[in-house]
Amino acid sequence: MNAHSVPDRAALEDYLLLVARVFMSSLFVFSGLEKITDYNGAVGFAAFHGVPAAWLLMPAAIAVELGAAAAVIAGWHTRIAAAALIPWTLILGVWFHQFWSSPPPMWQVSIDDFFHHFVMAGGFVCLAVCGPGRMSMDARDASGMKRL
Repeated sequence: MNAHSVPDRAALEDYLLLVARVFMSSLFVFSGLEKITDYNGAVGFAAFHGVPAAWLLMPAAIAVELGAAAAVIAGWHTRIAAAALIPWTLILGVWFHQFWSSPPPMWQVSIDDFFHHFVMAGGFVCLAVCGPGRMSMDARDASGMKRL
């Protein structure tokens, strides 16, 4: 067997980390864009769930979601962006998906949504600890060359 027939495990891991970054961030890209396209609806939803001054805070929510998602996807300051999304995801899960006070017909949906946030936060913990891999802006030095 020659060296070219054995898959490069590190390269495969880097591709899979890129896929993971895109998958994990897609929720926040979608959510941020949805807030922009239906701003009044997003403000109404947040206000209904008790977010104070939702109309004032919505631009910050959009900036956090789109900014952190873009950073994670690009692999730019990935550990910081992932670390920022950990509390963001947990707070949103607890604030918006209070299964303990959901009516019985909505309980299953609420608890699923609640734990989806915990799963996402766990993924961001892994990304914050392990980093984005070599297919990222973080893996490039100031001269634009890839670091190994």
